[in-house]
Amino acid sequence: MFKFVIKEGNIMKNYKLFLLPLLLILLISCKESKRDVSDDQLIAMRVSASDFMKDLKSILIKQIQTGGIMQAVSVCSDTAQLLTNNFGVERGIYIKRVSLKNRNANNFPDDFEKRILSQFELLHQNNELNSDSEFYEIVSEGDYNYLRYMKPIIVQAECLNCHGGQTDIMPEVKELITQNYPQDKAIDYKIGNLRGAVSIKKVVE
Repeated sequence: MFKFVIKEGNIMKNYKLFLLPLLLILLISCKESKRDVSDDQLIAMRVSASDFMKDLKSILIKQIQTGGIMQAVSVCSDTAQLLTNNFGVERGIYIKRVSLKNRNANNFPDDFEKRILSQFELLHQNNELNSDSEFYEIVSEGDYNYLRYMKPIIVQAECLNCHGGQTDIMPEVKELITQNYPQDKAIDYKIGNLRGAVSIKKVVE
């Protein structure tokens, strides 16, 4: 509540909620300027994120089964980037995996992604992050409007072969990772930790 006191000669007038009409105008203006995401748009983002992670996991598990963990490292460093690029082109979106503890420089988050990753991490620390967690918003960047969508990536058992602690990663795998990624930060994870997120951008009218 805003309270203003105005003096006119010897008469004191007490005005309460003097700025209420102005505040209402500002709130309405802000609400109208924030564009809503349609159900169809949201469903499309969810499907793309889910399909992308399923494709990546399928390839990763297949490589582990046929070529071992060393082959899986190659998938994460080479094949995953190619899959990501091709998937984005096919769906007409920009898509990537991002993490505050990235391994590949291409997976380093921008400012928007850092903010949402930090929010996901806070949810995780409070045991509130789950399979339904997500973030979406339409934002203006430069001359375009984008629908931005992020879905958390949770560490699973197979992830520990390359992203676990000292006892989880084989010496030869660790050596290969160090050779390919000397600035690697993506280790010491445990099952259930927040690994990062799938980040999607799509131009909207």
